[in-house]
Amino acid sequence: MNKIAANIVKGFLGRVKKREKNKDQSSLKWVQQKIIKHQDDEKIKFVRLDQYIIYYQRPYELLHTYRDLFERELYAFKTTSKSPVIIDCGSNIGLSILVFKKYFPASTVIAFEPDENNYALLQKNMEANKLQNVEVNKSAVWITNGTITFNSKGSEGSHISESDGGIRVPCIKLASLLQQYETIHFLKMDIEGAEYEVIKDCQLQLSKVENLFLEYHGKANETEKLEQIFTILKNAGFSVYIKNAADNLAYPFRQKTTGEVYDVQLNLFCYR
Repeated sequence: MNKIAANIVKGFLGRVKKREKNKDQSSLKWVQQKIIKHQDDEKIKFVRLDQYIIYYQRPYELLHTYRDLFERELYAFKTTSKSPVIIDCGSNIGLSILVFKKYFPASTVIAFEPDENNYALLQKNMEANKLQNVEVNKSAVWITNGTITFNSKGSEGSHISESDGGIRVPCIKLASLLQQYETIHFLKMDIEGAEYEVIKDCQLQLSKVENLFLEYHGKANETEKLEQIFTILKNAGFSVYIKNAADNLAYPFRQKTTGEVYDVQLNLFCYR
């Protein structure tokens, strides 16, 4: 009996050691998670994660985004280019740029973040990590050049909103930017609901894009918008894989709507 128990313990310890041995260096340590999780969301703080120094304000957003990008590798993509062109729409505090530079140190990254608080942290993170060939723009991507009303929350939920009020921020016509490049190796679009109008405006330029990550935000009764997006992606020659970004309705047949700005959040992985 003692021999059986000893073998069980030995096997268990062996599996633990194997997991630890294979564990990616990007994974957050348990102690780090606990410390960060219980911090306030008012003060600016910094932490060293992976190979980077990261300044942040909201600990829960840091943990969620870090897990998605560094551990689950949400934006991992393949390209034959050693110095790919990456356009990052909705950069928040810059974790996406850090992970792009980890994959492709010689990449050129053009980033957009219109929220003032997020942009300040984005700049700090770029300077702290001495990143090269990164252009950060305090602008929203949209279907025109000029200014647009923006609901600034200082968080991941900041969004263009011409009906909710807000402040005026600069905006650039994304389609015109795409037109300047022969190839865009990765286009990331996480712009909190503006993606429907922007992707329609960019459809003639999407043939230049090798890989597109699009986070879709919509209402359950706006299926026609999602249908139009899929038609645009199909016509551009993309294959599309879908993941649920947020499971907002536990009982869709009963609830039908969240009552919030968006019911549906989907991650669309578009590739050739």
